[in-house]
Amino acid sequence: MVTVIFNDEHKDVSSIEELNEALTRFDDEPNFDLWVSIPDGPMINMIRNGPDAFLMYLRFAEDTGFTSRSHVPRVGTASFRLANGQVDDFPLSWCIDREQCYKAVAHFCANEGERPKWIAWHED
Repeated sequence: MVTVIFNDEHKDVSSIEELNEALTRFDDEPNFDLWVSIPDGPMINMIRNGPDAFLMYLRFAEDTGFTSRSHVPRVGTASFRLANGQVDDFPLSWCIDREQCYKAVAHFCANEGERPKWIAWHED
């Protein structure tokens, strides 16, 4: 079982099918802050603003963690609204394909919190 926090709403998910259904619903929202965590383990975060999305991976609470990186050079920043309403600017170079974000979240859940290896990560 994993805990999903979508825009500050908590839900426990017990199967990959249930997670896939949730991800499909989430994709209808153009802006969101999604956290998925393994009990007493790692967490993955997907932040989306329209066509732009990126991932953060934390091994444990208070970890500085990792952020995704684009394989295509991108300059500038985009604004993202966090679940608490705060708006922060993040580099577009962190943004990756939205479908790759969803695939990474599903992989994380199906593999007990493993960090997806096909994502280009930067240790922060």
